[in-house]
Amino acid sequence: MSVVMKSTELNLIPIFVAIYEEKNLSKAAARMNISQPAVSKALKRLREIYDDPLFHRNTSGVEPTVFSSDIYPAMSAALKNFTSTLSASREFDPKTSNRIFSIAVVSTVSYSLIPRLVRQIRACAPNISLEVHPQFTEDLEADLRLQRYDLVIDMAIRGRTILKSEVIYTEKLRVVCSENHPRISDSITLEEFLKEEHVAASRWHSRSSLLNAEDIGELEARNIVIRAAGAFEMMPIISSTEMIGMLPQSAIDDLGAYYNLKSLDLPFDRQQHDLCSIWHPSRTSESGHRWLRLQIQKAAKVEFDIN
Repeated sequence: MSVVMKSTELNLIPIFVAIYEEKNLSKAAARMNISQPAVSKALKRLREIYDDPLFHRNTSGVEPTVFSSDIYPAMSAALKNFTSTLSASREFDPKTSNRIFSIAVVSTVSYSLIPRLVRQIRACAPNISLEVHPQFTEDLEADLRLQRYDLVIDMAIRGRTILKSEVIYTEKLRVVCSENHPRISDSITLEEFLKEEHVAASRWHSRSSLLNAEDIGELEARNIVIRAAGAFEMMPIISSTEMIGMLPQSAIDDLGAYYNLKSLDLPFDRQQHDLCSIWHPSRTSESGHRWLRLQIQKAAKVEFDIN
């Protein structure tokens, strides 16, 4: 029978995480700044609590059991959440902080906003680093709650959610096609739009399009032939075929001419979409997180000339 972990034994969690990640008791001890016997004693107690060996010795140190690998994500998340509450309680100083912020973004943001954000952060917080990931997450709430990402930049969330969000900028959407498209000149009707074959940016986890009928009702009848990873992956396909697509103005401004694309007004009323910062409510009051959100707002204001 396993033994229940007492509240006074929560200090075992960072030791477990250190052993798991270092795969060596000596290295775990050095990382935790404690003695190796103290790590061994903690591991003995953890084995009693979970009624599992947790780690087996090998030639280089230790390797985790299957059970240990199963509980590691929860233990790591618990440690990260605890650490974030400590940082939230301390005053954040961007000039001296060496924080690493992890954000996930839709593809157009990587090309438009992120370079401006990086320059801005380097100028005022030279020791802070960014991890920028593509926005392919399947469970946004879980990824933000477990702090796999500090923040996500994406289109506004549909439906009910506990997550917090704020609009950082608004993009104008345009129809794009090859400059030499045989059937499309300087404008396009809704009938013409729906007759053509389409390339669309994909939401991979739901096997649907980034923009769909929930955003713009007329998109329900599109004939989507290709779903690509993002806006910039769509461009060479559109350039070399008779397919058409919908792209934000910033993407067209950046690379439309390179791919010999022309852009046209959409043949329906909805011409814009919002890009938002999205985060878990547990991070709202954290000083470092507030600073990151402010930097994103400032970068968007400069990059997109928001008044």
